[in-house]
Amino acid sequence: MIIPTLNEAAGIGNLLKTVTRLAVGYASEIIVVDGGSQDKTVAIAQKYAKVYTLSQANRGAQLAYGVTKSQGDILWFLHGDSQLNGQQAIFADIMAVLSQPRVSAGCLTLRFTEKGFFYRYLAITSNWRAKYLGLIFGDQGLFTTRQNYQRAGGFLAEPLMEDWLLSRQLHRLGKFKLISAPIYTSNRRFAAHPWRTHLAMHRLQLLFILGTSPKDLAKRYNRRHN
Repeated sequence: MIIPTLNEAAGIGNLLKTVTRLAVGYASEIIVVDGGSQDKTVAIAQKYAKVYTLSQANRGAQLAYGVTKSQGDILWFLHGDSQLNGQQAIFADIMAVLSQPRVSAGCLTLRFTEKGFFYRYLAITSNWRAKYLGLIFGDQGLFTTRQNYQRAGGFLAEPLMEDWLLSRQLHRLGKFKLISAPIYTSNRRFAAHPWRTHLAMHRLQLLFILGTSPKDLAKRYNRRHN
């Protein structure tokens, strides 16, 4: 498991406790790559995981660095604000999916911690996009084999769209599978202005498709959220 973090003290402890419990009986490793947190993220993570720190937050670079420090044949990427159902046999499901012929990658079923129509809609469309279009964002718990990760070119050191870029390459190698185990993500990006934020993110995706670089998109994103 590889987890990039930046100021995730509020939830990283619960996530790491859960994945530690899920990993019982499996040869696994938990790697956290921090991008310069100013809170207690690193101190909390060190209780459960190998922690590495980069001088600057860049999620693509953090994820790629985490892979270089890992040794397993299966790679599972999680966001620091995600939460998992500790009772699910997620490891067994992941291994079963990746053992199927012509499957290159997969993810969990996205849900939001907040209730309501908007978040149900967002989860349904995200899961549909992952299953049928092969586009997985980081909060969906992407997993793949090390071999496929390397064949796809790995994570690029991009501040935004790093997950889209990798999943697009992985989808060219084979099919994607969505497992039923849920992964819960925070609604913090959408809490203030749900629909407006959703439309703004779609605009960023469209600009990316039209050729805008991830670095320029990140500048737009940061201006909006700072």
